[in-house]
Amino acid sequence: MHRTYLVAAVLCALVSAACFLVFQATPATLDAQGFLHEPFGLLPLGWLFGFVGALLLVLAMLRRK
Repeated sequence: MHRTYLVAAVLCALVSAACFLVFQATPATLDAQGFLHEPFGLLPLGWLFGFVGALLLVLAMLRRK
């Protein structure tokens, strides 16, 4: 069962890294009214997936013993 946690932890880490990379790769733009448009929602998602991945990694290590 611990292997499932490990695979899920790696997937969460990859999704987290992808969120941060897409945020960096997407340029921020200003529209005609002066509003800033950027994919800000990717930052909390990246942190959330990183935190969940870390928790799953700890669970995988605890289940290994």
